[in-house]
Amino acid sequence: MLRFTKKVALASFKASIPVLLGYLTMGAAAGILLTSQTGLGAFWAFLTSATSVSGALQFMAVDMFANHTPLLTVALVTLSINIRYALYGLPLIERWKGIPILLKLYLILSLTDETFALETENKYPPGEDSLTYCFLISLFDHIYWVTGVVAGSLAGGLLNFNTKGIDFAMTALFIVILMDQLQEKQTRIPAGIGGICAVIGLLIYPANMLVPSLLLILAAILLFRRRLEVANA
Repeated sequence: MLRFTKKVALASFKASIPVLLGYLTMGAAAGILLTSQTGLGAFWAFLTSATSVSGALQFMAVDMFANHTPLLTVALVTLSINIRYALYGLPLIERWKGIPILLKLYLILSLTDETFALETENKYPPGEDSLTYCFLISLFDHIYWVTGVVAGSLAGGLLNFNTKGIDFAMTALFIVILMDQLQEKQTRIPAGIGGICAVIGLLIYPANMLVPSLLLILAAILLFRRRLEVANA
């Protein structure tokens, strides 16, 4: 079903270059923290990054490993952090309908905020296969993340330095993505909804603002759905 050509491979790689720069930097930060604060080496860095592409969870895992967090708490934290991907999958349901199950499972596993942004833009070359383009985007981004985390883990094991502030790499990447989306989109309503709902979620539940914020965002998007469709038409 996938149709690999030099043209689509080059296009997907060029589209993923901003993610390459961000994931190598952010992944290295996560790898450094993992090794320097928990003592876990490159094998665990590879295992955690290969099976969980969520950057936020990768950073949270450092604290959970260091504090020997109970498995039930780990499961609940993982669910609260990654539940947003269930919303991300909604616009991709029709596009991925009927594809082989293993391919679909990989696309689901490798879906991140940055990958989702590129796949929804879907700027594949004319005459090329959209699904192949999206698969290569997912694959490239996955490789970047694993490479960054493992490289950071190796550096963290060899170098001794103050790691304070490294975890800001995640926040910085999200800010860059937001600015790019604001420049590309015809309407800023979704960004406004996200910002307002995030503030409300923080006020409702400061300990874990993600879940209430996402629920509010989903409700607001459904409420303003027609206006958003008209704005993006």
